[in-house]
Amino acid sequence: MYKIKREAPEQLLTVGKPYKKIVRFTLPILAGSLFQQLYNMADAFIVSRILGVDAFAGVSSTGGLTFLILGFAQGMTAGLSIAMAQSFGAQDYQSVKKHYLHNLVISLLTGVLLTIIALVCNRHLLMLLRTPDELFEYAYAYLQIIFAGILASMLFNFYANALRALGDSRSPLNYLLIASALNIVLDIILILWTPLGVRGAALATVLSQGTSAMLCMRKIARSVSILSLKDYKDGWDFRTAFHNLRYGLPMAFQSSIIALGVIVMQFATNNMGAVAVASYAVAAKIDGIAVEPLRSLGMTMTTFTAQNYGAGKLNRILTGVKQSIWISAGMSVALGLLMYFGGWWLSAMFIGTSKPVVLEQAHMFLIIHGVLYIILALLFIFRFSLQGLGYAAIPTVAGVMELVMRVVAAFFLVPRYEFVGASFATPLSWLGALIPVMAAYYLSAKNKLSITKKETL
Repeated sequence: MYKIKREAPEQLLTVGKPYKKIVRFTLPILAGSLFQQLYNMADAFIVSRILGVDAFAGVSSTGGLTFLILGFAQGMTAGLSIAMAQSFGAQDYQSVKKHYLHNLVISLLTGVLLTIIALVCNRHLLMLLRTPDELFEYAYAYLQIIFAGILASMLFNFYANALRALGDSRSPLNYLLIASALNIVLDIILILWTPLGVRGAALATVLSQGTSAMLCMRKIARSVSILSLKDYKDGWDFRTAFHNLRYGLPMAFQSSIIALGVIVMQFATNNMGAVAVASYAVAAKIDGIAVEPLRSLGMTMTTFTAQNYGAGKLNRILTGVKQSIWISAGMSVALGLLMYFGGWWLSAMFIGTSKPVVLEQAHMFLIIHGVLYIILALLFIFRFSLQGLGYAAIPTVAGVMELVMRVVAAFFLVPRYEFVGASFATPLSWLGALIPVMAAYYLSAKNKLSITKKETL
């Protein structure tokens, strides 16, 4: 039997008041997510101010493709960690070690395969998306470096999710803080003082992610005895690998399906010209940062539900979900007000005030999204909670619904309403995804969890 350190009760989400544990676990994830967004913000700000708006639009136009590839990697590692969290909640530390080893091998193989596919298909995908000629070379150069560094991103997400599965959301934050500072310094050096241009911004991101991955690995090797492989003797077990893939692959494909919807919208936006691309890009950057509190709370619910499910504390899950809904609803209102009153100024921080049309369109995009953040808040709570409970199929169905709604917007709303139609595409995808996950939670999962009525929290 593997022993856990004395701080384990603080790491376990199966004891204490649910809302307090949820908030405490969420805060480091949120801070880490914001600093991870800082990677992209630093790239975008420095690129736009030093290399120009076209370079900024070119780099930003790669968002759909990076989401397609890196989102698959992130979804895979998040799904793989579910079995670890369930075993940790059940205090079955031998199983935690076994899942960790198998997940590491799967992540390494997946990272290598994704790198090869992405590098080979990069130019063809950009051509397929009809990336504007003035933006094409910027986008291609940036993606080649980002795709070459996929393994760094894969490993960081693997190690970070492994630590979070054990209730440690602070260590990944600490290493992201270091990596974010490093990324900003490297951005300035590689863009200002070398001829790399947008390649410098991409290289800074890859090197920073690699650094955070190595720091996580060092943390695990030195102080997380549960995950030590020094005395592991069970060997490879295909049943364990397939069991973990049953969680990992649906979440990976879910992310990629959502990314396909983003790519469809990128295609539709590209057809509207460089001004629309720039407007969409700057608004999407701000929107991506704004929704991180909602996303981070959702990510917490995966670990919270997985640990409590493994511990058999079913009624505690119901309480945690209910409390997280109220928390996320309050955050969505606050974020919506911020987008309404501050969206124009936030956009101007990226590109200055010399492009008034871009700023007005970006602000409109942010208002539309901000008003509808409540839909996204509920989607994250139900989707991530279901994933923690092992409901792999339903979140994937939700991803398909997101894709369908984006396609509808791209082919029916954008041609008629242009940028306004494009701005409604993402909220429509949220609504399409919310319907199946909410139905699954209230019609299936909640009934299953309600078996335990007199459990002590």
